[in-house]
Amino acid sequence: MNDFKQRKGFTLIELLVVIAIIAILIGLLLPAVQKVREAANKTTCNNNLKQVGLAFQMHHDQFGAFPSGGLHWNSDRTMNGGAPADYQTQAWGWAYQILPFIEQKALWEHPSSATVAGTSLKMMICPSLRGPIKFPYTQSVPNGERAQMDYVGNGGTWGSFDPNGANAFDGPIAASGKKKVAIANIKDGTSSTLLIGEKYLNIKLASSTPDCNDDQGWVDGWDNDTICWARGTSSTGTVITPQPHGNVGTCGGNFGTIHTTITTVFCDGSVHNITLAINPTTWLYLAGVNDEGVINGNEIN
Repeated sequence: MNDFKQRKGFTLIELLVVIAIIAILIGLLLPAVQKVREAANKTTCNNNLKQVGLAFQMHHDQFGAFPSGGLHWNSDRTMNGGAPADYQTQAWGWAYQILPFIEQKALWEHPSSATVAGTSLKMMICPSLRGPIKFPYTQSVPNGERAQMDYVGNGGTWGSFDPNGANAFDGPIAASGKKKVAIANIKDGTSSTLLIGEKYLNIKLASSTPDCNDDQGWVDGWDNDTICWARGTSSTGTVITPQPHGNVGTCGGNFGTIHTTITTVFCDGSVHNITLAINPTTWLYLAGVNDEGVINGNEIN
C-alpha cells in the first residue's frame, strides 16, 4: 500500500498576504533608497562645483585673473593664430575657458567648434536633474547640437544679455574685455563672494526641450545660459533669491536648484549649500565683489 503524503500548496489568500507584505516593505524602503540616492547626487554636485572652483583658481594663477563671461551669445569662439584666444577677447564663456584646467585641453583646442559645443561635460551636469543632454540650435555659430549645463556664473548684482549694454559688471565674472577681475579686486573677500551656482530650470522641459536659458549650451558667452545676477536684468529690480525648479521658463537670469539647498562655490574655492530661504539682502551682498555688505554666515553653511 502506497503511503505518499499529499503536498500542500499555497492558497490564494496566502499568496495575496505575501504580496501585500512585500509591497509594504518596498513602500518603507523606497524613501530610504531615494534619500541615499539624492545624498549621493548632492555630493556629486558639490564635487562638480569644487572642481570648477579649483579651475578658476588655476586660471588665476596662470593669467592673474578669473575667466571672463565671454561675449555675444551668437558668436563663434575666438581663435588667435590657430589657438583659442584667452579670457580677454574670448567670445565663448567661462565654462569653455576653464577646459585646460579640468583636464580637457584637447577639447579646448579641438579645431571644430561644432564638436566642442556638442560635447557634453559630466562635470557641468547635476545628476539629480538629468544626464548629459543636447538640443539642436540654429541661431548661432556654429549651428548644430549644443550640449547643456546646469550651472551658471555670478555676473554681479544686475546685468543684461548684451555685453555692450547696461551691466553692473560688479561680480567676479565680467564680459570679455570689459573688466579684469583678479582676487585683489574682490574687496569683500573671496570667502564672501559667490562664484558659480546652480541654474533655475523648467523641470518639465529640462530633459526634452530647449528653453530660453537652456538652449545655447555650456560654451555660451555673456548670456543667461551661463550667467545670472542677483537682481536679474534690472538695476532696480527685486532681488531674486535661488528658486526651486519650477514649471515655467525664464529669461531672467536666475539661480535655482532641484535640491533642498542650492549648491554653490565661492571665489576662494569653498563649496556652500545655501538655504532657499536666504535673506534677499544677504544674497545681494554675495553677488557683488565690493559692496561692503555683512554676510549672515548662518544662511550659507
